[in-house]
Amino acid sequence: MKKRIAFRKLGRTSAHKWSMLRNMVSSLIQHERIVTTVPKAKELRHVADQMITLAKGQDLHSRRQAGAIVRGPWNLTKLFDVLGPRYQLREGGYTRVLKLAKNRAGDNAPMALIEYVDRPGEVRAARPPKKLQEAIEMYGLEQALRELGIPTVDELVDEEEKKEIEAELKNKS
Repeated sequence: MKKRIAFRKLGRTSAHKWSMLRNMVSSLIQHERIVTTVPKAKELRHVADQMITLAKGQDLHSRRQAGAIVRGPWNLTKLFDVLGPRYQLREGGYTRVLKLAKNRAGDNAPMALIEYVDRPGEVRAARPPKKLQEAIEMYGLEQALRELGIPTVDELVDEEEKKEIEAELKNKS
């Protein structure tokens, strides 16, 4: 009786499987969306979520642990400078696996699209993080953003820019 088996074998040796998953997670970090088979996407989801969790740590130990898996220093930089801060409020579920309608032409393998949520150009919009939803319900949007340390529009835009924006809006209407 098999118990507590962590990953699928995917028809490969352990070294080949980890090499493939490392390559795939590096490609996912670089492109933020890749197409692969359904079983590979489901296995990649665990590794990709683990990398984002490490990136949220923002310390040297987390960076070295992620560096042992992610290939390429540019991917590691993007992981810690772009993706980690993007998911700071989200408590998990950083990736989405969508099954594609058409199977692969050569062997009829079921294909899937795996992507990070909350990114520009995503296929389907994600729900906001739970912390943000609860804060909006309690305080209202403006106060919730202030509580979470996110600056409001008034703090980001100075008076001159506000006047320019209002002038542009008046010209359009």
